[in-house]
Amino acid sequence: MARAIVYTDFDGVLNAFPEAESMPSDLYSPERAFRLDGEATVHVGSGAAYRIRWSSELTDALHELACTGAIELQWLSTWQPYTALLNERLGWNAQIIGTVQWYDPITYTGLRDGKYRAVARRVEVEADGDDPAPIVWIDDEECTRTRCDELRASAPVAPVLMVRPDSRIGISRRQWALICAFIANPRAFGDVTLDVEPTLREHEGHMGY
Repeated sequence: MARAIVYTDFDGVLNAFPEAESMPSDLYSPERAFRLDGEATVHVGSGAAYRIRWSSELTDALHELACTGAIELQWLSTWQPYTALLNERLGWNAQIIGTVQWYDPITYTGLRDGKYRAVARRVEVEADGDDPAPIVWIDDEECTRTRCDELRASAPVAPVLMVRPDSRIGISRRQWALICAFIANPRAFGDVTLDVEPTLREHEGHMGY
């Protein structure tokens, strides 16, 4: 089976949004969450600036998988026009990290369901290939039961793992272990697997880009 394709969002996945009032909670314990030791302000577009926070342990590990050829890593994020800035801040090699063009940044056409359509199209492409690649999709808002059911109905020929983190901590240590296990042996998983961090709370949207 071909190497896994990993589609990752940024806000709420790598860029976490911790809540100060919850800091004493075990939500942020080292056993559950990666330590957010990276922080920067990213200036985009017409003077707008966004503060981002990430775990270098997590982003370095993900980048290493891409560098060694274990995965094909693709940004699938509303940061689509500015992923070059994210690569720079995270220390990622822009030559091996792709960016999915899933919405029009001028008209915002495709913003509502473009992420799902991008993943669904890749599932279809892989179904027509001789060596279909498994897919990991990480998104704290769009990896839902409904999308899981829709992908399962398309009968993917290679396993798909959908991971929905808690945006307050981003990808948890448990979820990272699951992602690594899937990459190493996707055949051990079902056709479409949805993992939701148990502490996740529904929210209106992000304070990021």
